Amino acid sequence: MRHPHAASLAKRLLDTRIKRLAMADGGKNSIFRITEEEIAWAEEILTTHLEACLSAGVHVDLCSAVNESLEFAIRREKAYEPIPLGARWHGALVMLEESAAA
Repeated sequence: MRHPHAASLAKRLLDTRIKRLAMADGGKNSIFRITEEEIAWAEEILTTHLEACLSAGVHVDLCSAVNESLEFAIRREKAYEPIPLGARWHGALVMLEESAAA
């Protein structure tokens, strides 16, 4: 089941970013075009990313996450694959800490 806050946040962030890109490129007659399919794919990518960060308690750079999800969607990148709903993870998140050089 999708996290309702992640899905809502992803949609609002992408809508805002797409509007800003279109306005920066000349408004309604701009060359910046993104299809509904690409928007849906970007929403899926961003929602999954936000859900993972929320569940892991990891701080997310929203600006980078939005930009990357749009870039993946516009390129129709298939390197990202959604996690199946029935899948179970058997692993651990490993955080590496950078040690200060003395």
